[in-house]
Order: sequence, then C-alpha cells, then structure tokens
Amino acid sequence: MAESSTRGRRPRRSTRISQRLERARQRNADQLAEQRWREQRVEDALREFIEAGEAIAAEDAACEAKVAALQRKIDALCAESRERVTGEHTRQAQAALAIHEAGRTVEQVGELLELRSEKEARRLITAGRTAAEAGSGPAQERDTVPAKSSGHRPTGAAAGEETTGAVSGEQRQLRGVDGQQHRPDSGFVPAAVADGGRQNA
Repeated sequence: MAESSTRGRRPRRSTRISQRLERARQRNADQLAEQRWREQRVEDALREFIEAGEAIAAEDAACEAKVAALQRKIDALCAESRERVTGEHTRQAQAALAIHEAGRTVEQVGELLELRSEKEARRLITAGRTAAEAGSGPAQERDTVPAKSSGHRPTGAAAGEETTGAVSGEQRQLRGVDGQQHRPDSGFVPAAVADGGRQNA
C-alpha cells in the first residue's frame, strides 16, 4: 500500500526548474509579441502601399482629364488660328491676282511680292482666281458695291447722263428767258421808222 501510493504521486518540481520554465515562457511570449508587432508592421505597410497605389491611379486619371480638357481647348485655338491663316493666304492670293490682272506678268508679280520663284507666283495667282470664282474672298466683296434704291449718288455713265440732262434743262430754261428778253414787242416802233413816217406825212 505504501509503495503504490508513493509511485502514484508525481514528484514536486524544484524551484530552479520552475524558474527556468517561467523564463522560457516569458521569452516565448516576448518572441510572439515581437512577431505580432512585425506582422502588424507588414500589414500596415501593405495597407500604405495599396492606398498609395489607389491615390496614384486617381491622380493620374484626374491629370489625364485635365490634360484632355486643355488639349481640346488647344485644338480649338489651333483650328481657329488655321482658319484665320487660311483667310489671310486667300487675301494674298487675291492680291497677287489683282496685280496680275492689272497688266503685270507672272514674273513681275513674283518680283513685286518678293516670292521665291515664278512658280510660286503662278500658284498664288491660280489660288486667287479659284477663290474669286468661288466668291468667298474679301476682294470680291470690296469690288461689288450694292445698289441702293434711294439716296444713292450715281457714278460713271449714269452720272454723266443725269448731269447732261440737268444741263440741258437749264439751257432750255436760259434760252426761254433769252427769247423772252429779245422777243420783239408788237407795240414797239423804232425811232427811225417813226421819223420817216412823220416826214412823208
């Protein structure tokens, strides 16, 4: 009985073993805490990385939208500038055509306008003629003077005819006045005739 009861009881740990075990547990807890801290740092770094990536994507999208809006404005400005430049080229071409139609040769047009070659002068003249035929140039608008129904002063042959008509009317009036002034009065007798009549009587 005594032997069986002695074998069934576990031997009590010594104080040294207990202390070593406690230190081991503490080291394990410290290592686990450090490991959790390191894992938390990794988790935080992952979150920062992903959030920064999303911010970069959003910023890139916003920048592309702003650039696209600015590019549309730039394209519109460039289109307006090209249109104005095209109009000025048309003016130059019509000016070259006007010089050529005034009697200057193609070579003289090139010299007057300081063009690089006679070919360029011919090209300008052709372009001016094309624009004039299309009726889209300012030269044609300047050359075409709209007639007014009233208050318009006639020019050219019409003015000459109107002036001639007015002069003729004035001349007719003057002739009428002269005729009235120099018309012989039926009751007027010259003095010589009157004296001769008295002598004969």
